[in-house]
Amino acid sequence: MSKNSLHRAYDRLTPKERFRLDVLATARGDEQESERLTRTCQRETYTMNHRGHTGRWTGAYEITLRMYIALNNELAKLQMIDAVQGLVPYLQTLSHNMIVEGYFCGHESGSRYAWGRAGKDGEPPGYEEDIEESEQNADPATEADVDSLEATVEEYLGFLPEVLDRLERSLASDALSLWAGFCAFCEECVGVGAEKIVAVVLEPVAGRIEDLEARAERLGLKPDSETGEEIRKGLAESWRVVEERGV
Repeated sequence: MSKNSLHRAYDRLTPKERFRLDVLATARGDEQESERLTRTCQRETYTMNHRGHTGRWTGAYEITLRMYIALNNELAKLQMIDAVQGLVPYLQTLSHNMIVEGYFCGHESGSRYAWGRAGKDGEPPGYEEDIEESEQNADPATEADVDSLEATVEEYLGFLPEVLDRLERSLASDALSLWAGFCAFCEECVGVGAEKIVAVVLEPVAGRIEDLEARAERLGLKPDSETGEEIRKGLAESWRVVEERGV
């Protein structure tokens, strides 16, 4: 179909066809075609509930979802932190065993090398085939080395839980500040508690908000007042636009 023929058929396009053509035109940057499709769209007159009511519902949905997109970013990171924290004891045990085993392998290799270079026959002390004899010849210095090594291992393996704890507190604090700003906005502008709005708009994931509050209480965290106020102001401005449209 030529472009002129298409133009003549604009008035016969169904809403579904017009929408698809408009998406394609916009995607390829054809603003003129998109404008023509919109301008020639059939006009309808509707009777609807007052905009002051429906507009606020739409605005509440949009603002709450926008808030949750930002909040969910932090919650997803916290979920990953939880998963890693669950693995830490196993990682520590594995690392400890590997380090200690590496020490003994190195000790045995060094002992055999030195024993051979000294022109000695048989097994070096501590590595005899006879277990009882080996235990009798156990080197006290080796035991001291192992004790020192294990103490060092415990010290260095302790860094991971500390890093994860700091990261958890930082992420939870950011999420809590965002939530506090949203709560302040709901109370001031919407006139309904944030929990009620979330129960309607975000019912499937409302439990994640409860988990955040429980985590904050467990960690003894408080929201950052400055960040919360910035969020409240931004959301309040968006709500002002919603209310102006609904008057």
